[in-house]
Parts: sequence; structure tokens; C-alpha cells
Amino acid sequence: MQGKLITRKAVPGACAPERESSGGAADLWARVALPAASPEPPAEPVAAPGLRLALSLLEEGVLTSRANRSCGSYVARAVPSAGAVYPYEFAVLARENGVPTAFRIDADRRTCARLAAGARVTAALDASALAVPEDGGALVVTLTRPWLSMRKYGDRGYLYTQLDAGHAAGNLVLAATGRGAAGALRLRFPRESLSELLEAGENCREVHSAFLVPAAEAGQAGQAGQGAQAAEAFPPGPAGASWTRWTVHDDTDRQRRGPTWRSWLESTCWDSLTGWSDDSAPATLRTAPAPLARIGADPQLPDKQGGLGAPPAWPELIGTRVSSKAFTGEPVSAAAVRDAVSALSTPLETDLPGASPLSATLVLRSTTEPEQDGVYRLDTGERRAVRLPSTDEVARACMQQRALAGAAAVLLLHVPRTSLAGAGSSAGTENLRELAFRCGALGQLLYLGANRAAVGVTGIGGFDTPLWRTLAGLPEGDEILYALLLGSPDDAGIKFDRLATAHAQNER
Repeated sequence: MQGKLITRKAVPGACAPERESSGGAADLWARVALPAASPEPPAEPVAAPGLRLALSLLEEGVLTSRANRSCGSYVARAVPSAGAVYPYEFAVLARENGVPTAFRIDADRRTCARLAAGARVTAALDASALAVPEDGGALVVTLTRPWLSMRKYGDRGYLYTQLDAGHAAGNLVLAATGRGAAGALRLRFPRESLSELLEAGENCREVHSAFLVPAAEAGQAGQAGQGAQAAEAFPPGPAGASWTRWTVHDDTDRQRRGPTWRSWLESTCWDSLTGWSDDSAPATLRTAPAPLARIGADPQLPDKQGGLGAPPAWPELIGTRVSSKAFTGEPVSAAAVRDAVSALSTPLETDLPGASPLSATLVLRSTTEPEQDGVYRLDTGERRAVRLPSTDEVARACMQQRALAGAAAVLLLHVPRTSLAGAGSSAGTENLRELAFRCGALGQLLYLGANRAAVGVTGIGGFDTPLWRTLAGLPEGDEILYALLLGSPDDAGIKFDRLATAHAQNER
């Protein structure tokens, strides 16, 4: 995906089965019929230490939640997603019997397909300026599948895809850090070779990011040793042995796979993205831990509440995170909101520039300390002289999502419109994927901060930007990428946007 958003057109045989053009019942049946399923290769246990580590981390950081809530048929995950569609997948590169090997991850079936091993994997890693960490570490690659979100939300679903992937990739970093690993997330690397190795473009996927996670910190390495010992030395999280539920099968011989059904609609959606600029090869930077947004020190909070706190407490926050279905409208403590928002200053190790055009504005509109209600620029603490929005205005600004109108506070993440015109090649510029990653990862931090502060929270991508710009007094040239609402939670009802209709965009 280097250069353009799409580097190669979808392979017709993979993404778009031929459609019959003539009429008649026989032709209609030919269109709706399915090919026979190929026999599945024999299942193997997960043996590679790096793969075990990656699967355990995916279970804890993305795939499972221990929150005590009623979800009906909905499977709770550790991260939120617009419409609960989760438009991304994962691949893992790890050493199997000492050989670098690429695995495609099927999170629903809990299976891993071995795609390639040896020289092909090494060549793709070298071309991407990536490497598999030694001694039982792994490289976890996030791949987006825009179709899953765009089929419900149209073109805006592409933005939701990037925000959702930001939640997931950011939470993987937090989960690993909570276990004591100094992992680093890479977003700036050549993607073409890795995309080809993982068969991404031909299957309507994009390579989003790569997370390098070691088996253990240097201080633990002495007791870790090699191979399986290294995986065992990695501090177990709540999903520590969850890899035992997974299996591996060999899928390196493409000729033996048989036909795979894919909707021609997904191919059409994929082709529609061609030409959307994702400007090429931003300057590569070294990874370094840093906050993803400019958040000034808050004199009203004790120092110990800055950031998300001590990493050993993060797994519990991750495992019990929830999205609020609605807000009661009752005021909440301003200190609790500020405690939640302070999580945004948590540093994450990425290769993004230290400075970013992204800004954060907090609207405190209904707190138990009315004198603190107001609109604040979080980088400077400046209080803006604007009238606070009414409940009806919040509902209208949130595309008539009435269940959210009782929010006590709103966090807006916004950028100058000029920054969306396309990032250049200099180190300080960012493309849409990078800006959306910042927003998604910051959103995940706010979810965890709200969990710590016992405040309800939900993120939305459907909102009236011009209205919010007016209500919050934002610069006329700014565009809002993400909005997150906080308040007293009311979980008695249902979360409307999990339904088929795109309620977040006021679809009727």
C-alpha cells in the first residue's frame, strides 16, 4: 500500500466471481449458488512460542472481554467498534522451529493458517524494514478490511475502519506494556512486499500497522532463555494460556485451497477506493514513547493521576472496559471526567512524529461543580468563551442519537482541514491513516481512563461537524475526526448502532 491507498487491483477470481448477464431462473440460480468447500488441512497444535505469545496478546488486547454485562448474542470484545463490525484482521510473523513463518489469523474460528516460511518471509521483512524479534517474540500485523464497515456506513465507513483499527492496535501496545514488554508499533514502513506475502491486496485488505513485541524485557531475559522458556517467562495476562484454544493448519500450497467465495460487492467497494490518496512513504522515524496528543498538565489533578497510571493495573482496565449504551443526564464529577481525560497523556511507543496537527477539546456541560463547566483546549487549558450546548443541541450534533443526549462531557479530536489534503514526505507530516490511528488509540485510552474513574463513555463517528464546531468554538478551518462522550451511564436499553440500520448517521 505504498504510494496509493490501493497498490493493486483486486484479483477478479479472488474478490469477484463472474456474474451472469443473461436472464432466466437458471442464470439467477447460477448467481446465488455457492462453490463446494475444500477439505480442511489437518489441524496442528500451536507450537511456535512467538505465535503463542501473539495469540495470547490478541485474546487479551482485542478479542475477549471480562466485563460483566448482558450482550445477548453479541460477543464482548476488549475494544469497541462502530456498529460492532470489527473491520480488521491480523497476521503474525514468528519463528517456527527457528524459521521465520507467516500466519494468517482467523479470530472467529480461532485458527491460524501457515502462509509461507523461510526465504519468502525474510525477503518481505527486509523490504518492509521490519524483523521478527528473537527468542520467542512476534510481529503482529493489523490488516483492515474496509468493506465490512463501508457496506453499512458507505464512504464514511472507511474512516470508521481506521478508527477501529486504531483502537485495536493501540490496545495491543497497552496490553503488552501491562505485561512488562517494551513493544513498539510501526506505522511508517513500505507495505508492498508484506501485503503480497500476506495476500492482502488480492483479498481486499490493507496493511495497517505492525507491532513488534518481544518475549520478555531485558531484565527478564536471564530467566527466559530460548524458545518455549521465553514464552513462559513473558508475564501472563488474564488470557495467558488462551492460545491453547487455537489450532494451526498448513496453507502454503495455494493450488490445494480450492475456490473461495467472495462477494462482487466487496470487489466493487475495494475498487472504489482506488485513487484515494494515502501519500507515499512518509519519512521513517525511530520508535519512541510519547503521548499521541498535546495534553497540558492539569493543576486540579494530583500528579499520581497523570496518564493511565502504573502499567501492572492496565490488564484489569482492559478486561473490564465497557461502552455506555446511553446516558441518564445526571451530572458527574468534574474531577472524575478530568481523571478519565488524563489518560490521554499516556505515552505509547510508535514511529509517529512527536508533533501532530491533532488537537483535543473538552466540553464540560453538566458536572456536579457547575463553576467548572466550560469548553477547554486540552493542550493549553484555555477556557473558551462559548455558550454550553443544551441537551437538544447535543442530540442534534450527534445525528439525533437521543440516547446520548444526556452526556455530561464531550471530547472532540480535530485537525485543520489543510492537514487532510495529503501528507508530504517530510518527517512532520501525517496521512489520514496515521491521524485516525492517533484518534482511535486516544479513544481507547479514554475508555480505560473512564473505566478507572467510574465514568460512562462511548465513542461516535457519526456527528454534525459544523454544529459541533460552532458549539465548541473550534476554528472554522478544523474538521472533527472523532467524538467521545462521557457521563452517567444508563445501560438499561440497547446500543442502537449494533443494529443493522446505521443509526449513528441518522439513517431511517
